[in-house]
Amino acid sequence: MFKNIKIEFALFLLLFLNWGCVSDEGTYDYNAINELNVKGIEEEYIIYNGDPFLIKPDLNPTMDDGSNPDRYEYEWVAVNPSKIASESRTIIATTKDYDDVVKLPPAKYTVYYFIKDKVTGVRWQQKPFTLNVVSSIYEGWMIVGDVDGKARLDMVSLIPGGASIRIINDVLAYSGSALKLEGKAVDVDCFGSAVPTTSPTYGIYVTASESGTARLDPDSFGWVPTQNIAYETIGGALPNNFGVDFMKAVGLGSQNFLYSNGNIYYYNRATQVRYGLPQNKVETEPKSFYAAPFIAESVVSSPYNPVFFDRDLHRFLRFNDSKGSCSAMPPLVGSSTVLDWNKTNCDLVYMTSSDYNQGESFAVLKNLTTGKYHLLRFSPTLAQTYYKEILNAPDFDKATKFAVSPDTGYLFYTVGNKLYEYDSGTQSAKLMLDKGADEITYIGFNRRGKKEIVNKLIVGSYSTTGKLELYTVPPVNGDLILANSYSGLCKIVDVTYRVR
Repeated sequence: MFKNIKIEFALFLLLFLNWGCVSDEGTYDYNAINELNVKGIEEEYIIYNGDPFLIKPDLNPTMDDGSNPDRYEYEWVAVNPSKIASESRTIIATTKDYDDVVKLPPAKYTVYYFIKDKVTGVRWQQKPFTLNVVSSIYEGWMIVGDVDGKARLDMVSLIPGGASIRIINDVLAYSGSALKLEGKAVDVDCFGSAVPTTSPTYGIYVTASESGTARLDPDSFGWVPTQNIAYETIGGALPNNFGVDFMKAVGLGSQNFLYSNGNIYYYNRATQVRYGLPQNKVETEPKSFYAAPFIAESVVSSPYNPVFFDRDLHRFLRFNDSKGSCSAMPPLVGSSTVLDWNKTNCDLVYMTSSDYNQGESFAVLKNLTTGKYHLLRFSPTLAQTYYKEILNAPDFDKATKFAVSPDTGYLFYTVGNKLYEYDSGTQSAKLMLDKGADEITYIGFNRRGKKEIVNKLIVGSYSTTGKLELYTVPPVNGDLILANSYSGLCKIVDVTYRVR
């Protein structure tokens, strides 16, 4: 009985609905409303992040005399399909035209353009288009320097497949990074971080005198406070705004050194040793020594025997990573051609390691008694290969910057606006560059990157803006050959290369 009632009711309802549709036919008035027929948006765009981008759609309204400029609301929404739903949607503009700098991370986005007619309440969605955001900060020279006394990070960007390079001033602002450099420029470098992860985390480390040392995301240049280098230490061993004077990577970059104000900190990924207590201490002595601001990191061969210099006791010391301390160098009897490691009677003016002659290190020393300068070279096994007085080198006592060619072993030094090349074989120097009114602010060599830039002499100079130049260093004291020149930069303090 109940079943029959349900069937009868369903039939009645069907007849009622059918009757209603038939009886209402032709009784409604349909009023036309304002419609939009948007033109001027392509199906796909390719743009470098950080570049200005403009789309000016033509709305083509059917019933709008234009008397109300605020009639519509707009929204441009970029969706990254590679991310989870909660993180994929980004509102990139709320104006009629998209006219802004693209600050989206590199990816292929689907972009939706929504328009709401506030008079009718109708919201129109246009056909989505593809926005392919390509990285303009993929690879190239990272340059930290000063502008009006304040630190700035610039970049000479080498875009893959591009026919030309791109000079990017203030690349942090350009890329939308949250990092703000405070104080004067100090250092920039690229290598693996000490963050405890299952795989090495590559970072771009930039240092300013007040904001300290921060690690940038290598792809987006993004930054959050936990990317300050203090978070790569054991148990907060360093303050949050800790800043390095310089950084050194050993071997393939799995070991790193930090130098700051006479202290040296060490990290080893293989043994899971993170930055902690200073390593500038001798295992048999109770107090740490004040380390000179140089590390001979022995870059070519293993075993690595990094060498420090005790500024106060004027002695070289070798570092033992397994002990986290230093020990005395092999005893030598000093002579005119041999330096006593442990009693040098010298100040260390400069020291570095190079690829020259299977990984020799170079040290420039000033004798405390005579005031004369000497050049010391030693192998990764700490065998001294050269020790002689530096002769026939104009104004060497006024030199402020040094670098060693990994190909020729020439020692370069600067005096004001002049660059000299010292040949230890002939014990004489040659003037290589005279910059005239321009100041030479940086010299160095780069071991990383494309083969056409590796081992080029890097010269940073400044007049009204900074200039970065790369030179080929010929053998037999040949004149420098200019390979590349980039202008319009900050006053260069330090340079590194962001490799891929």
